Parts: sequence; C-alpha cells; structure tokens
Amino acid sequence: MGTTLKLLELMLRQKLLGQGLKGDPNTPLIVSYAVTRACNLSCLHCHVSAREAMPDELNVKEAMHAIDEMANLGTQAVIFSGGEPLLRKDFILRLAQYCEDNGIIPAMLSNGLLITPHVALQLKDAGIKAIGIPIDSVVPANHDHLRNLPGTFKKAVSAIQTCIDLDLEVIVTTMALKDTFNEMPKRIEFLASLGVDEVAVYDLIPVGRGKDIMDQAMSQEQRVSLIRWLQAMQEDTEMVFTMSGGIPLYPEIAMEMHRSHGTKPKDLLIKEFWIHHGVGCHAGTLYFSLRPNGDVYPCTFLPIKVGNIREQSLTDIWRNSKVLNTLRQRSNLKGKCGACEYRESCGGCRGRAYACTGDYLETDPVCLHDLMVEEKVSPADVKRFGWCVG
Repeated sequence: MGTTLKLLELMLRQKLLGQGLKGDPNTPLIVSYAVTRACNLSCLHCHVSAREAMPDELNVKEAMHAIDEMANLGTQAVIFSGGEPLLRKDFILRLAQYCEDNGIIPAMLSNGLLITPHVALQLKDAGIKAIGIPIDSVVPANHDHLRNLPGTFKKAVSAIQTCIDLDLEVIVTTMALKDTFNEMPKRIEFLASLGVDEVAVYDLIPVGRGKDIMDQAMSQEQRVSLIRWLQAMQEDTEMVFTMSGGIPLYPEIAMEMHRSHGTKPKDLLIKEFWIHHGVGCHAGTLYFSLRPNGDVYPCTFLPIKVGNIREQSLTDIWRNSKVLNTLRQRSNLKGKCGACEYRESCGGCRGRAYACTGDYLETDPVCLHDLMVEEKVSPADVKRFGWCVG
C-alpha cells in the first residue's frame, strides 16, 4: 500500500473510530533516523550534542537496505533528523522517495535555517509528509539564546511560513522551560496566527548538552499546569497538541479529562501522529532510533547501543537484543514504576530514568500518577499515545 492510500486509511480510521496508527505488538511502527550529527547550530539543549559529522555515517545503499528491513518489520513512519538533516539534502530526498515507494510515511525534523521555497518544494515532491520546525519562544532573543545563534527565530518563522504556503504540513516543536513557561499562551497564539495547527511541546530530558541546563527543566507544578492548560485550549481551538520528552501519554490524559469534564475538543486529539496502542513509553517496543553510523538505540533519549546494522541485520537486532526484550517486559521495571498500577500503560520515561539514575529500568522521577488519578484516567482505558521523538 502506497502512502497516499495509507494516509487515507488513517484519516478514515481517525474520523470514524478515533484511532491513530496501529500495528502488531513489538513492531517498530516509528523509526527516528538521525542521518547526520553535523549541524549548523549548537543548541544548548541538544540531546545528541550535534555539531560535527561522524566520520563513518551511512551511505545511501546502506540506508536503503535499512529501510527495506524496516518495511519488512512493519514500520509505518520514518522521521529523519540529525544534527540538521538538510546538510545531507540529496541523501534525504532519495531516502524520502524510497520510503514513499515502500509505503512508509516519511517526515523530518529541521531547525529551519536551510528551508527555502525551492528546498521545501523538493522535500514535498520527494514525499515528505510533515516537517517539525522549532519555535522556543515568542521573544526572538530567547529562542536565539537556546539555539545559540542570533537570527534563528526569524529564519525558523520564515521556514514555517514557506512550508504552509506550499501546503507542506508543519508541526512546530517547542521547548517548555521553567523561565519561559509563562509565555506559553502567547506562544500558542503566535503559532496560530502563522497558520500552525499541530504543536509538539518538549519537556527537557537531561541527555547530551541538555544535562548542562537541567536547572531550566519545568517544575512538576508547571508540568501539570501545562497539561491542564493544553487540554482546556483544545476546547477553543483547532490546534492539536502532543508532548514529547517523556510524556507520550498526554493525548490519552487529555481525552479522559474531556470525558470527566463533560467537554469535547473541536478536533480529534489524534491526527497522523498518534498511535493506537495502550502503552506509554514506546522505547524498544514500538519505536527505535537509528544513529548516523548505523548504531541502534531503543530511543533517541536512551543512548544505549543495542547493535549496529553494519555488524548484524536490523531484524536480528530488533528481535533478539537483550535490552529491547527487557524493555518489552514491564515486570522488569524497578522502584515506583515497577509497583505502579499504570506500569503496563505508562512505564515512565526510560530515557529520563537512565539519565537520572544510570539504570534504564529504574523509576522515572517525573511522574504523572497523581494527575491521572485525579482525572480518573483508568489504566485499562489507556488506548493511545503520542510520538516521543527527537
């Protein structure tokens, strides 16, 4: 099935059944493929500390072979990232078309600096279905500070407008931090004025350079307040929200909040970026991260190498990795996560647990248990989650 038919099927399933992408258990429905570590920025929060290219990054033939294996494993979508993927633009164009030919939905994350009308048109023609572009503040100086280069706010806004003008779907990614938290309403209002209808809110995870600015991570009070505010916003706007950075259960929490409040969102909280599966943290269960040199991680925020596609097949890694199989058994979780009634449907963020404790099975220090209890989100009722990728 080509991606056109697949997207049509997905749209009908969303509208008629309220469901997103679906697949068999332990199938890598989504793959995040960082095509290069090279970047034209050195963002303060970058989880891969991107700047210089790796000396041994995969070539086109190797990447295409990996995509063949992904297709055989049941992958539905590939998100190209970096570094800055457009520093390998021709590589991206060939791989996007190859994904399209194999019935895999191709998307991309970019900082926006290299997106001109010509480049955007090339990406669209190659089959890219959506592009994630960051706006981290409505105050240009704040955005530029986080991105570590003056002028990036203006270029990101220009890239967003360019993609929208060409009818290329844009998902704005935005970092929610302690000091800029209060401006979130203005930020969403600004994005709406640009014509943006999908926003992915990132919660900082202490990985890569992000470890150096963890004093800027939201407090728990801010995190819960943000979730409640986004849910309320859904009653008055057509915008769709997700939360990345270890909170993939946001869509289900928000849907249950609507039920208990007797409200209804104007639009479904699920678009093409929700997965109909009753599992929260999907690291190693429905998702993996492919690094520029062929290393495989359970998640881009969980930097534990489980294999390399130059040394063994991707299929063998996915099916036989000890780490991946351990992650798939939630009974292996420790501490509060291991004893929690939401263990099977949430599981905590394994990346954050690893970054904070050194053990990927330990307790995630960011816990939404109390919120879910207050909002009557039953573990048995959790049926979907949102992509948590970088």
